[in-house]
Amino acid sequence: MNRFLQLFLNYGLVLAILVWAATVAMMAYHLEESPWRWAFILLSLAGLGTVGVIFWIRRYVKNSMKTLQQAGKTS
Repeated sequence: MNRFLQLFLNYGLVLAILVWAATVAMMAYHLEESPWRWAFILLSLAGLGTVGVIFWIRRYVKNSMKTLQQAGKTS
């Protein structure tokens, strides 16, 4: 159960954003002649970009913490 909770805390937001982006993309797919189609496509791409930014921030924080820990060991 602890492993499930850890995965949920780490990837729950990402999964929610991906589900939202997929839903908006499906709405855009079904709006054939609507002027809102391109707005929905852009919103869906922004959701994917948000997921990319989340992973970039996670990697940046992880590398920063690793650098701080190594600096603490050498001092």
